Amino acid sequence: MSTIFMSSKGGNCTTVTAAAFSVLSAQRNGKTLLIDLCGDVPAVLGLPESTGPGINDWLAERNTADAQALLMLGTTVTENLMVVQRGSRFVDGEPRWKELAAIISESSFNVIIDAGTGYLPDELVAVIGEVTMVVKPCYLTLRRATQHFHPHNIIVIKEEGRALTVNDVSHVLHAPIAAQIPYDSAISRAVDAGLLVSRAEVLFGPYFTN
Repeated sequence: MSTIFMSSKGGNCTTVTAAAFSVLSAQRNGKTLLIDLCGDVPAVLGLPESTGPGINDWLAERNTADAQALLMLGTTVTENLMVVQRGSRFVDGEPRWKELAAIISESSFNVIIDAGTGYLPDELVAVIGEVTMVVKPCYLTLRRATQHFHPHNIIVIKEEGRALTVNDVSHVLHAPIAAQIPYDSAISRAVDAGLLVSRAEVLFGPYFTN
């Protein structure tokens, strides 16, 4: 199973949600590969920032690296979880999305991509099982989201005191709700302390039931 996590704007906890989902996928479903297109996953998972090549380098137009080379770029987080960090800030030339899509479609790994607010290439969307949009019940977020790619489902980060409800979010975006996760300071503390990996089941397990 493969999933892209994305959002319409920053500040919606997309990377934290994608990282936690990846940890749980590794625990529950076996080998999982998290591809970081944004550059924040190492900090969220308490990993050292890599100074070497990453996914953006692999995607470079003139690169000829294959699937094995992609895996060799990965950082092992747990027995079943590997992260391919962003590497270079930008991709050199035309990105090799078609080649990456082919690898994902044939991979034995559960592949999860943190795309943040970035561009979603058609080649990836065509082979990805689910595109999940992470949002808060915020007017500005939903306004921007209506102009974005239509997701397969939505994860709502529930904040207290919002006028909009979870049902409002689903209605506006015309997509089902996959999970409702409370905006909890315990999650922020776990990320700040570099403990998200060890606390993912407690903090996110009840909300990710698959």
